[in-house]
Amino acid sequence: MRKLAEPQCPVCTSSGAEAYAGLRDRLFGAPGSWRMVHCVNPRCGIYWLDPAPDRADLPIAYRGYYTHSQSDEAQRPEGFRSRVRSAYLSRRLGYPGRTSIASRLASHLVPLTSERTQSWLYTYFYLPWVKDGRLLEIGCGSGWQLARMKEAGWTTKGLDFDPAAAQAARERGLDVQVGDARDLGLEPESFDAIVMAHVLEHVFDPVGLLAECRRLLKPGGRLISITPNGRSLGHRYFKESWRGLEPPRHIAVFTIGGLGLACDRAGLTVERIDVTARDAANLLLVSSGIRRARGDAQVVRPSFGRRPPWRQRAVALLERAGIALGFPIGEEMVLTAMKPHVEVE
Repeated sequence: MRKLAEPQCPVCTSSGAEAYAGLRDRLFGAPGSWRMVHCVNPRCGIYWLDPAPDRADLPIAYRGYYTHSQSDEAQRPEGFRSRVRSAYLSRRLGYPGRTSIASRLASHLVPLTSERTQSWLYTYFYLPWVKDGRLLEIGCGSGWQLARMKEAGWTTKGLDFDPAAAQAARERGLDVQVGDARDLGLEPESFDAIVMAHVLEHVFDPVGLLAECRRLLKPGGRLISITPNGRSLGHRYFKESWRGLEPPRHIAVFTIGGLGLACDRAGLTVERIDVTARDAANLLLVSSGIRRARGDAQVVRPSFGRRPPWRQRAVALLERAGIALGFPIGEEMVLTAMKPHVEVE
């Protein structure tokens, strides 16, 4: 893969100090060795690839990428558990659904097992319900989450750069286009909400993408963006072996400060940036495999559906405890931002 120098931070244009060199793709075997730098601006502090892949060669890094062929990875609860989930989502996010007194009472106990509730909230992008709302998912992949949102009553539209993924989503009965949001001529102020799950770290111009989201949102509309946390406990421990770096697909890895600064530059108002430990044990397990990998060609395959060993579960529990105490050490960040009702010139 060809490379292009990226000496300036894609958020604040500051210079970068080398963080890691010789990074390799241990997940999908994309060719090349990569260097990641750290923004010297203390208000920003993001990480990015310098040099980065040439945009024309970037599709090489996505051959066989799992999010473009996955099925509904969040198992649908059945019976009473399904009613408890509906009651929980109704209470937390306002989604409509028939619930019983027993399920509503049980939904107040479920937060004691926060890994489950985080999975439920993630499936719905942590997004509050909007009656008759129009929703756009950028980077929808094969559309399993978008299908859930459609079932919940949203009028949905999806975008993805992968034609095969878009076709798989259309086979679910979804309205999905191929391409960049900025190139498709979408009508301004046409969506009540825009969601992106692990998309922002893949783009060369994150501020430009956020600005396009602002253009497409109605005044008061919400953007939800879920992205790796560059200051997670996992990153602090595994360093260059951390799963969240994922070179060369992750062009930039954000911090809370950098994410907020990107929204400011794009004209969005940050409502909140939460940190979660959703799926932390699996992410840490893959990080352990990356650390153990040897040789240029060795690939560590993520293992879905297998319960991680107790060590990773214990660290994930530590992350959740730290988050509860106010330490933002979880593996993911959840940005909630709003388009202002009155645009500031």
